[in-house]
Amino acid sequence: MKQHSKLHQVIVGMIGLSLVLPSLAFAEDTSGGVKTRANFCTMLDTRAERVASGITEREGKYTEKRGERATKLDERFKTRDITRTEHRAGWDTHRDEWITKLNAKATTTLQKAAVTKFVADIDAAVLARRTAVDAAVTAFRTAINSTIKDRQASVDAAIATFKSDTSAALTKAKADCAAGVTPKTVRDTYVAALKAAREKLAQTLKSIEKRQDTLKPIAEARKQAVAKAVADFKAAVEKAKTELKSAMKQ
Repeated sequence: MKQHSKLHQVIVGMIGLSLVLPSLAFAEDTSGGVKTRANFCTMLDTRAERVASGITEREGKYTEKRGERATKLDERFKTRDITRTEHRAGWDTHRDEWITKLNAKATTTLQKAAVTKFVADIDAAVLARRTAVDAAVTAFRTAINSTIKDRQASVDAAIATFKSDTSAALTKAKADCAAGVTPKTVRDTYVAALKAAREKLAQTLKSIEKRQDTLKPIAEARKQAVAKAVADFKAAVEKAKTELKSAMKQ
């Protein structure tokens, strides 16, 4: 569960809600001065550039953070691969040592044959366990990467919609200005549209962050697969040991 929690933090972190949401406070211009409102149409392009710049800056930070967290996840996987490889290498070294000892204890033809079979059975059990664990790890990581990809696609779609909404708000504001709508009305409509776009983006991103249950079956599937691999291995080893003990008594 601890491992699952850490992975969940990484995956949710890759959404980067606080980095995605741009601050549009500067577009709302709460100073409320008559001159400011009267000049809104003449300053519209400048204001729109500030809005676009804020969006681009936040989107850039989000992309950068996404890359950092992807690298962190990849490094975590690589570290575990190294640990698993080292553990297996240690087992292989130990295997050679006890095979030598077993062969030294086998004095009869029957006993030597039993040792040979025991070693073959253990090797087969080890291979089966490693294959099963590797398959479980691969399936787990594939599912995790797929989950991350799906969530990122959802976030990207939400951002694209947000940018489209802000662009539509700007287009309407320019059209209203050209049509002679009062600057105050144009401003109020524009600010309201930006606020609505931002709130819609926030709600969409929050709904994406709440999709935590998708990770639970992924982690559980790996846990069960590894547990089965270990149980099968133990059963195979016990069977092989029992047969060897019986043969060595003869």
